[in-house]
Amino acid sequence: MKKKYYHIDDEKLYYKIISKLKISQEKSIIFLNGEVGAGKTTFVKSYLSSLGADNDATSPTFTIVNEYLDMSQKKIYHYDFYRLKDKNELFEIGIDYYLDQPGIHFIEWSKEFLKYLPKPDINISFLILQSSRLITVEVNNEK
Repeated sequence: MKKKYYHIDDEKLYYKIISKLKISQEKSIIFLNGEVGAGKTTFVKSYLSSLGADNDATSPTFTIVNEYLDMSQKKIYHYDFYRLKDKNELFEIGIDYYLDQPGIHFIEWSKEFLKYLPKPDINISFLILQSSRLITVEVNNEK
């Protein structure tokens, strides 16, 4: 895996990271890691905005999955597994069906379910510092 670090003091600067990511528009799986309030959903909003997509993105904490369309009508999925208790709940939401779909899949709180999920193309971790964020981007070169 190739790892890069970014020190961001304003979430409006996420576009600098997004512009450097090589995300396959056909199908990509991206894990977003970090504590509550670290900026995971804001990152997804910034990504949608960079595509000119509807930017009414909200955290899927209660819906578990949100679906969005980019300008070319390709799907972007945003998952939040924070409230899921076990693998049964993961499969009840139809994760196997969703992950078979083409599109970009952003997954928050994947750690408890790693053995049931495919290896991510990109793994992004958000660490809250006193007045900024340290963002680590790991790109899986094996895919």
